Amino acid sequence: MRVRGSILSTLMMAVIFAAGASAAVHVQHLGSPAKSSAVDFDKAAQEATKMLCEYLKIDTTVPPGNEKLGAEYLASVLKQNGIEAQLFETAPNRSCVYARLKGSGKKKAVVLLNHIDVVPAVAADWKHPPFSGEIFDNEIWGRGALDMKGFGIVELEAMLMLKRQGVKLDRDIIFLGTPDEEVGGDYGARWFTEKHPELLKDAEFLFNEGSHIITGSDGKPKFWGVNFSEKNVLWLKLTANGQAGHASMPIRDSATNRLARALEKLVAVYPMTVRSPQVVPDLKKISDSKPEPLKGYYSQVVEDMKNNDYVAGIENDRMLSSMLVNTASLTVLKAGYKTNVIPGEASAEIDCRLLPGVEKDEFIAHVQKIIADPTIKTSVLEWNVAGASDIQTDLMSSIKKVAAEESPGTPVRPVVVPWFTDSHWFRKLNITCYGFEPFEIKPELLASMHGIDERIPVNVYSSGLRRFYKILADVAVAK
Repeated sequence: MRVRGSILSTLMMAVIFAAGASAAVHVQHLGSPAKSSAVDFDKAAQEATKMLCEYLKIDTTVPPGNEKLGAEYLASVLKQNGIEAQLFETAPNRSCVYARLKGSGKKKAVVLLNHIDVVPAVAADWKHPPFSGEIFDNEIWGRGALDMKGFGIVELEAMLMLKRQGVKLDRDIIFLGTPDEEVGGDYGARWFTEKHPELLKDAEFLFNEGSHIITGSDGKPKFWGVNFSEKNVLWLKLTANGQAGHASMPIRDSATNRLARALEKLVAVYPMTVRSPQVVPDLKKISDSKPEPLKGYYSQVVEDMKNNDYVAGIENDRMLSSMLVNTASLTVLKAGYKTNVIPGEASAEIDCRLLPGVEKDEFIAHVQKIIADPTIKTSVLEWNVAGASDIQTDLMSSIKKVAAEESPGTPVRPVVVPWFTDSHWFRKLNITCYGFEPFEIKPELLASMHGIDERIPVNVYSSGLRRFYKILADVAVAK
């Protein structure tokens, strides 16, 4: 899950857990998906636990990556269970793993996407080693347990369970593990979708990391959040140039002073409003399903937001502010090389996250108007458009059906998340992409993602595996 350059949102999430048995052990036939009570979920969870522990021991930190080792591990599990797997080298020591469980072809395929790479971890900062793949106090520890090796193993295990049952599938199930997600996906999802789109030409749906089951402080579920869209990523660099000199003789319009004045104006503005009549129209559609004050926030999101109470309500909730408005976060400052020298150049990098429908050039013009200094150069470091997926689909219906079984009375709500994943590469192929991991993750554990002591409780993993299997079976097994 790609979140570099911004504060980790409290919504941030990811997945999975573990506890027990060899990845090569063949689970016996588990029964019909239509009779899920006959499925031995405990045995399946034990196998998934063992696989996750082994997978977490493989250091696939990016940079440098070395995801080939992780791809080879996943491929070996697939082959041991009778599913042909292909490896695609995208760069030295970096690979995708692709496999397909065949169905009748009556319906289009569903893709189980996951990324193999993880962000860096400094062992000295952790209570337990980040690449040990060990269980402590009924929690599985390791870099990637949440983001996102855990969910990748859950996808894999659910696929193996369906194969072992020998049930008839209306859809092919495609397993796809990719490298490089945490640094943009150029050598992973982008490479695969551009080099081998033919392997996905029959795909209709895609599961990926994303939202999860949102809980209250009491740990009880409030709603199942399914992200159907993500905010677009715009990274800007502001550069000021001016006369250099000795620091004992101040220069009022030095590069550093002018940049500081511009940044002071920029960070004081909230929200970063850019009116757009097309911005996330689906938010209005789903506003009726939300309680107040969320109902009001969602229904008004496309307006100019001049109501002070409305703005204050969003600003006081980081989750809402990151989901419902355009944002700009100051992340990198560069200037100078010696305390007594006024530098001739100063720069700042700004991580902007824009709601779908807000155009890059329009937002840049808005930023330039705010800083009101035409001498400061604005350049684009990165621009990625996430796109949005339809929320009225068979897959969404399957999620709602399982939610009603697993968590009666808990609604399923489509959401726009503030971070960025690899889903956008696949939306370009007209695949409906949902970010959803059916796990109840408490805020203190979410904070460990991209942080220290990343881990997930065993019981959370067990229930999440059961829910995901049910969803996959409902959407893929012949009725």
